[in-house]
Amino acid sequence: MKKLALLLIFLLLSVVLIACNNDIQESQKKEDPTRVSKENTKKIQTEKSTVGNEEKFLPAFKDLVTPEISLLSSEGKMKYLFDFSYGEVCWNNCDEFIHYNYPSIHSGDVEVGDKIQIDWSTLKPQPTEIHLIHVDNSDEYDSKEVSRKQKSPENTPLTIAVDEEMIGNQYAFEFIWKDGKLVEGRSIMNFKLE
Repeated sequence: MKKLALLLIFLLLSVVLIACNNDIQESQKKEDPTRVSKENTKKIQTEKSTVGNEEKFLPAFKDLVTPEISLLSSEGKMKYLFDFSYGEVCWNNCDEFIHYNYPSIHSGDVEVGDKIQIDWSTLKPQPTEIHLIHVDNSDEYDSKEVSRKQKSPENTPLTIAVDEEMIGNQYAFEFIWKDGKLVEGRSIMNFKLE
């Protein structure tokens, strides 16, 4: 009888210990709601940060509509679209010190008094900086900038009257997209007057 009582006590204690052990395991599985809340908040902030970074990137360059150059008569009537080249210098991964070698380009025929109209209003998003660059392409292997003038991005279309000094020269419009001081995109439109 004594053995039976000891055996029952032993079984009872075993059942109690197993039940306590299961309760401990269950409580460990349940997480502290404040810890879960903090982890979820961090996860949401990380996701927002990632989305925010993706939104800062420009759309694919191939998806941009190309700006246009038109030749206008001295009276301001459009004669025709002017010959130019347009291309990407860097896109969504720009280094401030990229050297761009201006390509030789086919000349467009102009006369003194004609006007060139450059329209970049189709660029979405709009560039944050625009420069008109006079290019010296007398050395076919190393074109150099003669001058660089900043233009207002809002001034589109921009009309330039052709004078005697401009004929025979190559020019470029540099379009820059910035986020603060960081350059995110850069493209160039080249044209030559003859």
